[in-house]
Formats: sequence, C-alpha cells, structure tokens
Amino acid sequence: MATDRLQTFLDHLTVEKGASPRTVASYRRDLMLFLNSAEAAAILPPGGGPESWSRLDDQRLLVRDHLARLRSEGRSRATVARHLASIRAFYRFLRLSEIVSNIPENLVRGRGGRERKLPQDLPEGAMEQLLGLPDPRTARGRRDRALLEMIYGLGLRLAEVVALELRHLDWPGERVRVLGKGNKERVLPLLGCAAEALADHLGRWLDPIVWLELRDGRLRRELAKQPLFEGRPGRRISPRTVQSRVYHYAARLAGLTGVSPHTLRHSFATHLLDGGAGIRIVQELLGHQHLATTQIYTHLSRAQLQEIFRRAHPRAK
Repeated sequence: MATDRLQTFLDHLTVEKGASPRTVASYRRDLMLFLNSAEAAAILPPGGGPESWSRLDDQRLLVRDHLARLRSEGRSRATVARHLASIRAFYRFLRLSEIVSNIPENLVRGRGGRERKLPQDLPEGAMEQLLGLPDPRTARGRRDRALLEMIYGLGLRLAEVVALELRHLDWPGERVRVLGKGNKERVLPLLGCAAEALADHLGRWLDPIVWLELRDGRLRRELAKQPLFEGRPGRRISPRTVQSRVYHYAARLAGLTGVSPHTLRHSFATHLLDGGAGIRIVQELLGHQHLATTQIYTHLSRAQLQEIFRRAHPRAK
C-alpha cells in the first residue's frame, strides 16, 4: 500500500499539531483500515505511487460503505465517530496539500451519530471514603494516598500523574507544572490535602537532605528527573499500576464499580462546578483546549440545578 501521504499526515499531526504518540497511533490505525477499504474497492491500487492519491477525491460512497462495514462488525457508535473524525482530518490535509479538490459531503456535514456518554463521577461522600482507604502507616499506602489526592485534587490525567518528576514541583510557591496533551504545559496550585499527602509520601521516601532541598526550592540538577511516584524501586510507576491501585481501593467500597483514575478527574471537575467555580476556571485547570469539552461537566452539576429549579419554579414545590 502506498503510505507516503499517510506518513506525511502523521508527521504533520506530530510536528504542527503537537499530537501525542497515542493520538498519532490512533489516527494511523483508523486510516490504515480506511485505506484498506479504498484498495479493496479498487480506488487505490496496491503499492500505487503518489499520483494515485488523487483518486480519493470526493469518494463519498467509499466513506459511507467503510463506516457501514465498521458498524456491521459491531463497533460502537463512539468508535465509528472517531473513525469518521480521523478520515475527515486526513481529507482536510489532502485538500490543503492540493491532492484532492473536494471533501466528501458526508465528511463536511460530520454525520457520525456519535453517542456521547456523560463521564462517571463519584459523590463527595464516596470520594472522601475512597481517599481515606490507603494505609498511611506503610510506604505503599502513603504513595497511594498521594496518588489519589493528586489525581482528584488537581484533576490530573493518568499520563500526567505518571509523568510527574521532582523538577515539576515548586514547593515554596505551592505550585506544580503539568505537561498535558499536545505537550501543553499548565501550572496548577498544590494546596490542601494533595500537598499534605504528597509531603507525607516524599518526606518519608526521599533522602532527608533531598527533601529539605526540595522544600527550599534548591533541588540539585542531577535529581530533577527523579519521578514522584515509583512502582518497583528505582522505576517510574506504570499507568497500569496506577489503574490497579484505584480499582483496588474502589473495590473495597460497596457499590462502586467501573471506577478508574479518569473517574477521579471527572469528579474533580464536577465538584468544582457544584462548589461554584466558573466553567472557564475549570477549563483552565483541566487543560482543555476547547470550552465545549469542559461543558459536558455542566450536565453533571445536578444538585445545583435541582435546587435552583425547586426554589424558582412555582410547580416544583
């Protein structure tokens, strides 16, 4: 299969758009399936040269049949919508590169039929119980408590908490630098229970001199890239280990199922909105590029909505 244009597009995502390796890999998988369909339909010849890519011009039937095949294979509506978005982005790149002149109509309209699910969140009481489960008398318990508090207290993604290193902490300034999606950095406040749990973990895990240097803001350069959280001694904790520890504690609370690190992040956003934080503030804290991504959490602020409705509507009493 001719994949030169595809690789150029993937390079464009990495260099120009700052897409993460995971995102680029997802685009690659989706588009390889689409190009396989194009070959099977004899639109792209196997091993064809660069000139063959122009045959993708305005192939609306190809796109329709490809998405229909995905649905017939039992793919979820969300997965099909993701494939549609990948194909749309690829076509836009081809048109920008003047390889095609027209984007298929079903891509312009973006009819993906996406089934958008509201993210799961935990009530504040259940979250408080979950955070209290790690045993502070053990090194692993202190580490786990700090992990949970950092994810929930700062609204971190799984990859973000795993990537944290000593150099990212500004202890005197009560701040932490986080590298998010697309290598976009944001600075978050390190306060309250999250700071307390992290201090309990680092204060007993690090060498006392290193801990003192960190607290004073004069960490030695050779220690800068030491991870905040380790799995095995000397090795950065893995995403799978973080997930398993969250599952472990959630399983100890009756009725809690399907809880993941992302659940803690969702709960962070929902509880902030319920507490009166503005949606723009929440957007900044979560590191969302678009406000529309953050607006889904407004659907989760049920308590405030119901209370306002009860007080304001004459037939709600």
